[in-house]
Amino acid sequence: MADLYFFVHKDKIEDVVDCGLKLSEWYDREIAIPEIGDNRKVIKTFLNPRDDLKKLKDTQFRCLRLQVELEYCWVADASLYRMGQEDSGIMEQYLNNIVPLKDYCFGTFKNPEALVLTSVLPEYIEVTGVALDIPLLYENSETLYLVNLLEKYEQLHNDSGNHLLYAFFTYLESKGEVSRFEDKEHKNVVFFYKDSKEYTVLRIP
Repeated sequence: MADLYFFVHKDKIEDVVDCGLKLSEWYDREIAIPEIGDNRKVIKTFLNPRDDLKKLKDTQFRCLRLQVELEYCWVADASLYRMGQEDSGIMEQYLNNIVPLKDYCFGTFKNPEALVLTSVLPEYIEVTGVALDIPLLYENSETLYLVNLLEKYEQLHNDSGNHLLYAFFTYLESKGEVSRFEDKEHKNVVFFYKDSKEYTVLRIP
């Protein structure tokens, strides 16, 4: 079983707890899942409740924890879906990258959406408390994605993020927030913060 999260307006909580989440009523869209083929209704849920901070902090909504059999759970990239509304090529990429939850590597998508292809019975629905009741292994999906991306970059280039920091400080320099002094002989650069005694030393790529 997979633990997934779904937000419901507080006025609908009683109905959902009593009757469950009916696919015909709560589905978000109809799409063609690659390995299934036919268009299927799907309920959009989250792998982590903090992936929708707006609703998590909104007192008008309550967070539900759902338990769903893995065979009915798929994961897609919500960022591609949004952009795919305006570009058919990106929508094709979105559809081609939908994977079964059992095969999904956490941190692969910046904004993952868990797509549920079945109704969820009341006994598999729990209204979470303020503390979400159970510990979460990572802050949110976007943070995990960025951490994984940085680790992948570090393994490829083995420079402890120097290139990325150099690019970032070059950007700050273009905004007038820092100034630089280069030691070209030793291939170092010092970035001095505007109106501050702080500075950062990096290697020149």
